[in-house]
Amino acid sequence: MVVTNVSCTVNNCFFWAKDNSCAADSILITSDKAALEHSDMAVGQESRNSLVQEIGETPARFIAETACHTFKAR
Repeated sequence: MVVTNVSCTVNNCFFWAKDNSCAADSILITSDKAALEHSDMAVGQESRNSLVQEIGETPARFIAETACHTFKAR
């Protein structure tokens, strides 16, 4: 099942929309460990696809070990 209703409270993100919604057409979520190892994550779909291939699977044990990495400053 694909979820299309994504809430976001980061109001200085380029994709932040009315009613705390995310207006990005795709979203990248990884473990925080993977994000630290790939701190140069880019927002574009093409770079996201290659990054996903490079990182592979990123297991997490707790919610605190994950985050959305689609952020792009306004």
